[in-house]
Amino acid sequence: MGKRIPVIGASILTGVFMLSLTLSGCGNSLTTQASGAKSPAVPVAVETAKRGDVVKELVASGQLVGEQSVVVSPKITGKVASVPVEVGSAVNAGDVLFTLDDFDIRVQVQQSEASVSVAQAKQKVAEDSRDNAAKQYDRYKQLFEQGAVSADTFDSYALKLQQAQSEEPEATLAQSQAALAYQRNQLANTVIVSPIAGIVALRNVDVGGVVSSTTQAITVVDLSRVKVQVSVGEQQIGKIKQGQEVKVFVPAVRADSFTGVVANLSPAADAKTKGYMIEVKMDNPGQALKQGMFAEVHIATDRSEGALTVPVDALVARSDGSVVYTVQNGVAKEVQVKAGISDGKVTEITGGLQEGDQVVVLGQQSLVDGARVLVGGGEDKANSQPGAQGKQPN
Repeated sequence: MGKRIPVIGASILTGVFMLSLTLSGCGNSLTTQASGAKSPAVPVAVETAKRGDVVKELVASGQLVGEQSVVVSPKITGKVASVPVEVGSAVNAGDVLFTLDDFDIRVQVQQSEASVSVAQAKQKVAEDSRDNAAKQYDRYKQLFEQGAVSADTFDSYALKLQQAQSEEPEATLAQSQAALAYQRNQLANTVIVSPIAGIVALRNVDVGGVVSSTTQAITVVDLSRVKVQVSVGEQQIGKIKQGQEVKVFVPAVRADSFTGVVANLSPAADAKTKGYMIEVKMDNPGQALKQGMFAEVHIATDRSEGALTVPVDALVARSDGSVVYTVQNGVAKEVQVKAGISDGKVTEITGGLQEGDQVVVLGQQSLVDGARVLVGGGEDKANSQPGAQGKQPN
């Protein structure tokens, strides 16, 4: 006969088995409770889809220059005698910018004037000789016709008249006068004046220095109006009109924009950049805008009035387009939309939404369709309902 298990040992084994069943049952209960709990609501911020005007702008940049900017150079080579202006000096058209030493040219002018005087005197003598020769010719012609003088005698007076009628004295006088005019013009060229009214922006000459026609001596700019040139692409050039008002931002002067006008549009693209040049001009009261300042030009190329709009942050990109999340009764709904133009702040919605819809603008990247949401620090409505968190212990 086999050995019998002691009663005490049997009791211990039975207790261990019952404990195991009890623990197993508890574990199943905990798992069931955990699986039945709801995921937490996603905190979001929302805004209302509403109607408004949307303007799409092209942004391009360039440097300001005066509407007129002239680099002044002397027409002749010479030594600088005086420079009565400084950088920043205001000048009118015709004001002297600098002068050249004119001593040698003045001497040449005097010589030319003397040559003209001599030529004029010779011309006067020639005129008197011409008159005298004509009178003698007439008299000897009559004598020859009367047979009082020989043909040879008459021919000699005819030759004298022919010689007296030479235009050489007049030609010499004209040559002398031309030389004098040239020298006087050279003398005038020793005084260099401003061709426009403006401000001296650059001065590259000093007394005693030698300058020539290649010297960029002084730059004068008219800053009563300024302009900026920007380049745009072929897809935008057709949307821009001459005379169109644009916004020009010059951060160095102020945060607000200036109002400019499209003055010129290039009819052909640049061979290198393939862009079309646009020139924008604007008034410069007080001349706060300076040449060389950076300017950003905002040109309206598209406009939609009374469009249904949402903030640009509301759109979430998908492979097949864009979606937004609307909120209804604390639940997010994914809605595919058709987006139109955007001004960088709001985007036009041409399909998929209704005016007044609440769209998520913050937290949408963490959402899926049907997710519970908590709007702007509000109450979690799904969890605040009676019994939502399960029964409370007695």
